[in-house]
Amino acid sequence: MMPEESYAAIPGRITVAPEVLRDIVRQAAIQVPGVARLAEVRVGPWALSGGLRLTVVNDQVRIDLALVVRPEVPFREIAQQVQEAVARAIHDLTGLKVAAVNVLIADVEVEERGSSRASRSDERA
Repeated sequence: MMPEESYAAIPGRITVAPEVLRDIVRQAAIQVPGVARLAEVRVGPWALSGGLRLTVVNDQVRIDLALVVRPEVPFREIAQQVQEAVARAIHDLTGLKVAAVNVLIADVEVEERGSSRASRSDERA
């Protein structure tokens, strides 16, 4: 029987693909009660592709999210819960430090009479 070896100090680099980080953020955000979905929007000079943007510098991640929320939960409460859920998921699953989670409430999903749920932005089109 060979002695048990410790692999804690193996040199090398671990990289998490940006697509994986986006999936983690997306899943964490939409699991918060009151979040309908991420919103595809343009904020200032940046487009939030799929409702989010990630910036990773020196093992720190900054996250910008745009959400469509349901009207039954206070927006500030939803935003804070999303910030906490996203930061926890990123840190727990990847070990990356979360520098910021910025949340934009981009729209409110409302239920119209005689139809399925629709976003207010759909009404404006």
